[in-house]
Amino acid sequence: MNRYGCSGSGFTLLELVVVLAILSLVVLLVIPRLPALGDTALRTSTRQLAAQLRYLDERAAAGKVSHRLRINLDDQKIEVVRRAVTGEELPSEDPYLRRPALLDGVLITDVRTERLGTVTSGTVRVTYGPGGLSEALLIHLQLPGGPATTVQALPVSGIVRIAEGYLEELR
Repeated sequence: MNRYGCSGSGFTLLELVVVLAILSLVVLLVIPRLPALGDTALRTSTRQLAAQLRYLDERAAAGKVSHRLRINLDDQKIEVVRRAVTGEELPSEDPYLRRPALLDGVLITDVRTERLGTVTSGTVRVTYGPGGLSEALLIHLQLPGGPATTVQALPVSGIVRIAEGYLEELR
C-alpha cells in the first residue's frame, strides 16, 4: 500500500493509451466492412416487395379472386386491394397483403408496364386476376441519392426477379 491507502495495482497512462490505440485500429478495420444501413433497407424492401408480388400472384390464382396492386408514386405507397364482383375496390382481407412492402427512406422512382410505359408520377394500377398478373411489370426502387434495385414480375409464369441497379429490362 502506498501513502494514499491504494494498493498501486491500477493501469498506467501508457497502458490505457495502448489499449485505446488498439481499439481504434480495430474499429477502423471493421467499420468499412459493415453494410450501410440504407443499403440494408433497400435490399429488405426489394425482397419484401418481390415476396409480396409472388404471394399476390398465387393468392389471386388459387382463390380465383381479382386483386389490384396500386402503386402511388406521389405518396410513395404500394397497396393491395381486393376487387369485388361489382368492380369496387375493397381492403384486402389477407394481413400479409396489408403489410407495407417498403421501409422508410426507400423510394419508388418509376413503374413500367406494357400498357402504360414508364410512369414517374400518379398512381399505377395493375390487375392480378384469377389467371395471375395481367401484364409484365417493372418497379424501380432507390435510396435518395444512392443505389437502385429493380423488381420484375412476369405474367402467366408468376416469376418475380430482383436485380441490383436500374435496369430497363430484365431477362
